[in-house]
Amino acid sequence: MDNIHKIPFILGVFASIIVGLAGYKSGVEYRDIYIRMSISMIVFFAVGLYLKKFIIKIHDELKEKEEEALKEELLKEEERLKEEKALKEEEDSAKREKGRKIDIKVEEHDEQELYDEEFRPMEVNTIKLNNKK
Repeated sequence: MDNIHKIPFILGVFASIIVGLAGYKSGVEYRDIYIRMSISMIVFFAVGLYLKKFIIKIHDELKEKEEEALKEELLKEEERLKEEKALKEEEDSAKREKGRKIDIKVEEHDEQELYDEEFRPMEVNTIKLNNKK
């Protein structure tokens, strides 16, 4: 980008050199050659300024487009990460809730309904202790 700022000067100098050489070869007086060289230098310097502004404008537009594309890409990436994080949090909370949910119901049953037919609890009403001293 540094060389772009030199374009007007370089264009003006080369144009004036070419005009000077052409005038010298054709045998024109030196005064006329100097006038033509200065006019061509001013005209081509102005053309160089226009060209420099045009190139800088194109460069800035390309830079803006790249920045916009980068911002869009970052936003999409950020959105994707948020979605993944939300899904992960949903899964984690579902796992936590699944582990926490304990459905305890206490129903009143008779003692007979509580046990199987084969199992009878031991009656402890009468315990005999044999104390031999």
